[in-house]
Amino acid sequence: MTISVLALTRYDRMGASSRVRFLQYVPYLERMGLRVEVQPLLPREYLTCLYAHGTRSSVTVAASLINRLLRVLRKGDVDVIWLQREVLPFLPFVLEKILLSGKPIVVDFDDAHHLYYKNAGSYLIRGAFAGKIEALMRHAAAVIVGNPTLEQYARNSGADSVTLIPSAVDVTRLKTAVRAPKTFTVGWIGTPVTATQSLPLIRKPLEKFLAETGSRFLLCGADDAAQDIMADRLPWSESGEVDFFSEVTVGICPLQDTEWNQGKSGYKIIQYMAAGKPALVSPVGIANDLVTQGGTGFHCNTADEWYGSLMQLQQDPALCASMGARAQSQAQEKYDTEIAANCLHKVFEGCMGGQR
Repeated sequence: MTISVLALTRYDRMGASSRVRFLQYVPYLERMGLRVEVQPLLPREYLTCLYAHGTRSSVTVAASLINRLLRVLRKGDVDVIWLQREVLPFLPFVLEKILLSGKPIVVDFDDAHHLYYKNAGSYLIRGAFAGKIEALMRHAAAVIVGNPTLEQYARNSGADSVTLIPSAVDVTRLKTAVRAPKTFTVGWIGTPVTATQSLPLIRKPLEKFLAETGSRFLLCGADDAAQDIMADRLPWSESGEVDFFSEVTVGICPLQDTEWNQGKSGYKIIQYMAAGKPALVSPVGIANDLVTQGGTGFHCNTADEWYGSLMQLQQDPALCASMGARAQSQAQEKYDTEIAANCLHKVFEGCMGGQR
């Protein structure tokens, strides 16, 4: 029997979470015999406006919510609903349960989305929605998570079936980026939002290292964020990722140790690994597990550790290359897209045994 899946994503391919956790798997799942329809909640122009101006169009959001609601009401033509986080933001669980009734639900979390409601500034929002994500986890036929922190949270919330599927990368695609650039280049990839949050954490040791060594700092996807940090900047595009990694010697992932960051799934680190680049990371959450200290990169807690780790790799190209090779081997064994797609396919087959 062909399983028909309705994928209710947050964004189209421009949104990293939707692209990585959902859309990259669709071709694999269809080759395995599934039929997948994708319905993004928010259109591309929403993210374009958000990243460029920090604003959201209320008209766009309203139209998107109506389109999502209408599609879910016509869910009778599908076997399984594959849900990113929730059907609609700020919709009470009791209404989502009614909308989702009669179909097995596979819900995916790659961030600590429950904190949006639990830490909301409004007392009314906290009171009305603080338990929504946990209720969705208990209601779902299967919960998929991107890291051990979320796996434990889902189990503690009472979810019956929880599967950890790390955020995956097409390793074959990024293998072409292994060559070492002529100039030692520190790379970072992400969004303007994450650039604003994380890059100021390492500005001083990074600037000291760049000034002393004549190395280069290359940002991809940061746009105009973190303007106080001197760097070459590339606009993000899916097709341009390989070119970015080809110009990078080492990748960095600085993070504050917060509850939110402990629930992140480390996608940029996995990208660095797949491209054969050592990663320098704040050992927060899954980052501590992804990077083997001294083996595939370095854990950096202080300014001195960031500076010292960069200097060590810049001065020892052989060490840099060997770390990158080990990192890529681990990515191939654990974090390749095909491996994750096979795990995901098993989840869909398993959840067809019963409906909620």
